[in-house]
Amino acid sequence: MALQVRTARDDDRQALHDLSQLAFAARPAPYDDANDRGANPLDRRLLATEGERIVGRLAVWELGQWFGGRRVPMGGVSGVAVAPDARGRGVASTLVHEAIRAMRDRGEVVSSLYPMNHTLYRRNGWEVAGSYPEQRLDLRALTPLPRPDGQVDVRPTTEADLPAIRELHEAVSREEPGNLSHGPEFGARRLLGHPGIQEGYVAEANGRLTGLLVASRTDPADDRGFYTITVLQLLAVDLASELALLRVLAAQYPVAGTVTLVTPPQSALPMLVGERDLRPADRGWCWMTRLVDAAGAIAARGYAPDVTAEVHLHLDDPVARWNTGPHVLRVKDGAGHLEPGGRGDVRLGIGRLASLYTGWASPHRLARLGLVTGADAADLAALDRVFAGRLPWSRDFF
Repeated sequence: MALQVRTARDDDRQALHDLSQLAFAARPAPYDDANDRGANPLDRRLLATEGERIVGRLAVWELGQWFGGRRVPMGGVSGVAVAPDARGRGVASTLVHEAIRAMRDRGEVVSSLYPMNHTLYRRNGWEVAGSYPEQRLDLRALTPLPRPDGQVDVRPTTEADLPAIRELHEAVSREEPGNLSHGPEFGARRLLGHPGIQEGYVAEANGRLTGLLVASRTDPADDRGFYTITVLQLLAVDLASELALLRVLAAQYPVAGTVTLVTPPQSALPMLVGERDLRPADRGWCWMTRLVDAAGAIAARGYAPDVTAEVHLHLDDPVARWNTGPHVLRVKDGAGHLEPGGRGDVRLGIGRLASLYTGWASPHRLARLGLVTGADAADLAALDRVFAGRLPWSRDFF
């Protein structure tokens, strides 16, 4: 039976939920209509059908991602699910091809996702491009933390806090390459918490919000405590606010034994606890990115103002053919341009360019591995200057 792809309709909601539960849940949860209607709009959900039956689905969040200090429009692909008996027939690839076209039409020049199947997404132009540095910590290690140096108040979040929390999230995230800029439909529950499911707290100092903590509780995997804590958001503008929020977590020891949270090396936490206390969580995630519109993506991100470079590329993108062919990459005065033409000296696939674009991969290492070809020393040095920066990471999982 022929496979058809269309956007979701209102009467598809239950079937889409059932398919997701079949694909991802060990113990399926019941459909929650209010939760579903507060999530991704139907025109951002694609489904694949055989006759009247839905055999595949995905959603694309309206997001941005910070690169070079600028917000790059990004489509966040999530919830890709295919019925077990329909797998291996190209359903997922058909869906992501249609999603790529839709993202291009909407001006979402890059796309990122958290992969369950690296091979599938790599074949369709995504590549590993950043980390989700999830760490696990014995809560006892937080109990000796010092009190904040200054007056910081902590209280539960309220609906009225949402605009200020969004501003706080943007202000903190824009300096961190790869961090998300939330779209209009993304983040309310993630940023406020959800009564009975997630706790939300804000830190305040001098009449303004200076930090956010959102955390959930689950059963412990061992006998340490009655529950374990997973931090969904932890951001602060200064050390005093971060300490105040970490002390909220510490106060739950010994009833809770451990906490899992996302923290990059440059956060305060690794400098406050013992070197053996903070360890990578065993799940460990990376995210993958593809350039939906390579020229638009190059123009959208920021660059160091003192970098001047020109590199002749030949891009290969078998899915988004508009990206394929020779291009000249030029960067000057903090702006980048990718224009058709040139000699096509440096050959690379669209996924490899994505991993350079975010700052995740080294051009020298890609060349050494044979994943970038035709580049001489000057080309590699130029690419290194163009995309240099701190390693990209994200605090948001979607």
